[in-house]
Amino acid sequence: MSRYYNKDALKEQLEIEQIYDLIELWGGEPEYSEKGLVSQTICHNLPGEGSRKLYYYENTKLFRCYTGCLEPSFDIFELCIKVMKNQKSLQWELYDAMDYIASYFGFNGEEADNDKTNELEDWEIFKRHDYQLPQILQIPILKEYNPVILTRFAYPRIASWEQEGITTEVCHQNFIGYYPGGEQIVIPHFDINNRLVGIRGRYLADDLAERYGKYRPLMVNQQLYNHPLSMNLYNLNHSKDNISKYHTAIVFEGEKSCLQY
Repeated sequence: MSRYYNKDALKEQLEIEQIYDLIELWGGEPEYSEKGLVSQTICHNLPGEGSRKLYYYENTKLFRCYTGCLEPSFDIFELCIKVMKNQKSLQWELYDAMDYIASYFGFNGEEADNDKTNELEDWEIFKRHDYQLPQILQIPILKEYNPVILTRFAYPRIASWEQEGITTEVCHQNFIGYYPGGEQIVIPHFDINNRLVGIRGRYLADDLAERYGKYRPLMVNQQLYNHPLSMNLYNLNHSKDNISKYHTAIVFEGEKSCLQY
């Protein structure tokens, strides 16, 4: 069985933090901006050789290169194709880019019969794309934010989350709060040693969620509390002892699943 993907559906699944992770992986050195991200022009340059004129707009989920590209507007899959050609001399098609990105973040596609790949096992897919799991030489140390910021949020009961099985006690344990200035539920991220390494905000207002995306790094007084999500497992600070005890880890895509469990 091979897999096929709905391009628009897969693109909608990608949050801005995941776009950030991909650009960082490809050497673009991304930074958050008011409307999305800005990075090096890895669309037509090698890392370190281009200017910082590649913009990603979160509301349209499209990139725009302001120098050098004949077709300046494109999505994450087209950027992936460009990067693979520039950096690895690979001639990828749309499916290759979608499969690479979906596999990287653990998204599932729909199964489809294909005689050529019927016997293909999961690890063979990675070999096909010349993808290698990174060798971790040391545990990455992320930037730490001053935890005093957590004292400035409100901590009311979140009735909708309680209905989903996330108790008030669990919310308090994880400093799940509310930031009135952004109309957002506050979700702090800690590393394995309980250092505050990032804060995500979940917009409650539908218009804001539609404009900016439901989840994005929290900004308070011009301070952006962002961090690379792929470099830190949410809730590991609380679950590490049980993982060590039972030699088993359950990995979820989102924070709420950890809190529910």
